Amino acid sequence: MPAISKIINLGQFFEHKRLRLLSRAAEGVIRVLFQASIPARAQIAKSVFFHHSGLGVVINRLSVIEDDCEIGVHVVLGGKAPTIGAPHLEKGVIVHAGARIIGPIRIGAGSVVAANAVVTKDVPPNSLVAGVPAVVKRSDIDNKMYRHDAPQIALSKAAEL
Repeated sequence: MPAISKIINLGQFFEHKRLRLLSRAAEGVIRVLFQASIPARAQIAKSVFFHHSGLGVVINRLSVIEDDCEIGVHVVLGGKAPTIGAPHLEKGVIVHAGARIIGPIRIGAGSVVAANAVVTKDVPPNSLVAGVPAVVKRSDIDNKMYRHDAPQIALSKAAEL
């Protein structure tokens, strides 16, 4: 498990135990070491993978990130004032570098958000979205080829042939 994930889990543990000073200290360590803003109050599953240790990632404290998601560098999961709420990433969502997901929206399970996309509306499951503002480019995708370990999967398939 990468270091940033361990620190996030530690901060969430302190937050759950109502040790707010220690949870804020964990947030500070993340900010200094990884130049990221990842609050302990955000609901982040333990299996979330942060590319390049979460460099430049900004996450709203109300965000929810479910299992097996991937977050690229310089990704923002933010709120949209005056509306209360933040993005919810369902299981297996992949968010590539520089993407912005704004407002209380839901990104469906298995979806992929392309690099530098700006998402302001809900995304259906197993979709590829791209653009500013983001629109669905493909539906019913299998996101395995978009995952960070996809080259290893392709090489192992080639070796089997």
